[in-house]
Amino acid sequence: MAVRNNSRAEAELKHFHTFRLPPRGFNVLDASDRELMLHGLPRRPNPETHPLLADKWSRLAARRFEFIEPKFEIAPFKRSVDVALVERRRLIEQELLRFERKELVRDRGKLMFDLAFDLRLSDRVDLKSKIAELLALLPETSSNWSGAYVKRPASEPLMTVTGQWNVNGVSPPFSATGLADGTYLCGVWVGIDGTQGTNDVLQAGTGSQCVVTGGKFVSTSFFAWTEWFSLGSIVVANFPVAAGDEISCTVCAPFGNTHGTALFNNLTSGLTTTIGINPPAAVSLSGNVAEWIVEDPSTASNTLYPFPNYGSTFFNGCTAGTKSFEFNLSQAKEIDMVQGGVTLSSGVIQNKSTLWCHYGP
Repeated sequence: MAVRNNSRAEAELKHFHTFRLPPRGFNVLDASDRELMLHGLPRRPNPETHPLLADKWSRLAARRFEFIEPKFEIAPFKRSVDVALVERRRLIEQELLRFERKELVRDRGKLMFDLAFDLRLSDRVDLKSKIAELLALLPETSSNWSGAYVKRPASEPLMTVTGQWNVNGVSPPFSATGLADGTYLCGVWVGIDGTQGTNDVLQAGTGSQCVVTGGKFVSTSFFAWTEWFSLGSIVVANFPVAAGDEISCTVCAPFGNTHGTALFNNLTSGLTTTIGINPPAAVSLSGNVAEWIVEDPSTASNTLYPFPNYGSTFFNGCTAGTKSFEFNLSQAKEIDMVQGGVTLSSGVIQNKSTLWCHYGP
């Protein structure tokens, strides 16, 4: 993979740092809080307030991973925040307006028909409440994100998020004219912030890329990456991932909102690495939302990469937390990726801990 080399990129690399590697035979389960901090590992969650996070921490800590010191490269792609995810309200609001103008058409193919067929005009208030309930169930839409997110409680910011997935293989989508030349890229990640009014996002995940040259499918590549927007993304060059590898990824702010940590565990290869991240200038973590996302990244020129067919990705163990509270997908909102009126990727919550993202509507 080509990397960008410029003075700004080199300066951005200074925001990412390594931790001291644990000694051979290091037992995470027996480590003190000070040792965990020294090696950049998450502290033990309180099982009373954070039972899901505590259970995952214990299961991962019981495994004897091989710790590696990460080596960083500037990524050629760019991530972007989605400050205003667009809710799917247009069709419903249009139908409501027609109803209030006494112009409702009794067409069984219309979404509002089932709600308004036998309603009198005096039932408008009830209809509006039904519409509000329906809106709450619909996915939101984004031009570059699909998946799900949870909002923070009023009292505390979200400071940790974790998830687990298998690295997805990718292929260029076919069209009537065959394969179009280009680099197709899909990012899978967990993160904090980036929407609901925040311009920062702390995130980490994997990327799956395929290349078409001369109308032929010529290569694929897979990698781990992390960033704190608006810094550029960095690739963890010596942390190998392959299609099918099971990855556990945790992003957290263990020392407050001006320092982040990304922890990668490759459950297939047995490798693990931890990366410390300092924020961009004048940026701190808001903790408004936590996300599990399949993304269409941007190129260096701020245009979206062509998006590959990635099949599907299951996020498992989806959990986020504040200092005192724990959250899962039962409190989450789904997101679909829509470009030019076409749904490229959908997020479907399966249960409180599992999110299914799949290519197409």
